[in-house]
Amino acid sequence: MKRAIKFKLKNGKVVTIRPLRADDYDAVMRYMKEFRKGPSAKWTWQYPERPLPPKERAVKDWTNENGLFVGAFDGDRVIGTANIAKKMPDHPWSGRVAVTGTTILEKYTSMGLGTKFKQIVGKWAIEHNVHKLQTEVRHRNTRSLGNLLKQGYEIVGILHDTAFIDGEWHHEYILEKILEK
Repeated sequence: MKRAIKFKLKNGKVVTIRPLRADDYDAVMRYMKEFRKGPSAKWTWQYPERPLPPKERAVKDWTNENGLFVGAFDGDRVIGTANIAKKMPDHPWSGRVAVTGTTILEKYTSMGLGTKFKQIVGKWAIEHNVHKLQTEVRHRNTRSLGNLLKQGYEIVGILHDTAFIDGEWHHEYILEKILEK
């Protein structure tokens, strides 16, 4: 994805989706702070006390040729992010495997944005010779799990007791999607 696109959410609101740039750093950090305070954070590895990445590290990730980081913008406000990164791009045997991730503010979930993010990530993967996509999702994150299954991901394993949330242990599903058969 090289340029911005307009995307209409299920509620009729139009948002802009585009690759993240260095000048988006402050907006993304505001987004991360907001996301971490919301109920969706418990389904990710984000949490309120986690240090935010310094600008140079974030920008390096956003501009790495072996990955794609996109943001969805409602005006100048970031409302969601998605990313894909090759796990070991220079490895002769495993260089065509990539990991994906998505976060969306609660107010904007179930509006089609997660599906659009997965389509953008999938297109980038095909254009960059990725064979397999991998991700993990907590077992109680039914919205994300349903979206991933709808997009062709398959559950290939489970990691037990990966997070202790609200007084109970949560598991994570390991999912993958093979892009070429």
